[in-house]
Amino acid sequence: MDLHGFDVHCLELLEKSPNRISRHCFRSAINHLQRAEKLFEIDNPMAIFRCYTAEEEAASGLMHCLKECGYSGSSELKAQYHLHKNALIPFFSILCQFIEDSFRQYGIEIDLLIKESNDRKYVALEVAIASSIGPVKFSPDPPFNFSFLHEGKRFSYRQQIDKFVKSKDAREIKDCLRQEANKRNEVLYATPQGFPASIEITPKFFPAYWRRVMAMLRAYLMIAPYKESQPFVQDSLNAFLAMVMSLKQEDLHEEV
Repeated sequence: MDLHGFDVHCLELLEKSPNRISRHCFRSAINHLQRAEKLFEIDNPMAIFRCYTAEEEAASGLMHCLKECGYSGSSELKAQYHLHKNALIPFFSILCQFIEDSFRQYGIEIDLLIKESNDRKYVALEVAIASSIGPVKFSPDPPFNFSFLHEGKRFSYRQQIDKFVKSKDAREIKDCLRQEANKRNEVLYATPQGFPASIEITPKFFPAYWRRVMAMLRAYLMIAPYKESQPFVQDSLNAFLAMVMSLKQEDLHEEV
């Protein structure tokens, strides 16, 4: 797949990042995606399986990154659990829905840029707020150096989680996550209906998995380079643990 300039820069930054397990996981994810496209004409179930593995490897990389950076509660993340790894992209979707619900309708846009300062390239988050004189822009430093509160409590993203569950025709979020985690089994093992000798996919399949991996890589590149704990990262980790493990967080709002 041909990547555009921003993603090419992200891959370059990955190659230059410190030699840690988190980096190895992301490089493994990219390798799986590259091999998946070559495999498709020969063995498409295995090509699909490599795409699923690429997503899980990227998720593992992000989990290891949070542990390497010492985020509170990161020890609860289980990179060996398929449910945890397959919950990250749904959680990203929930966060994107929160941004859509909370900001874009009010003329606030959030974008990612590659910036350079003192011979260092890095991924920056830029916020643009519409005004009578044109957009007013600023970039938090570090990128996630902010927090959202409602009635003095951090967001649990309950409304967006409920919307996500409804979109999947499920009863609760864990049903959605179990379904995501089980998709790898559907291309590996036989069922009463037969076995997966060949599986039809749409042209959108491979690009979708590249987008999933690159979304997690962008987050990694905005977390891993910074020694300090970034508030939004910690808040998101707490909300994620509450979602996947039902860990009660006293300072998370129960309704929003």
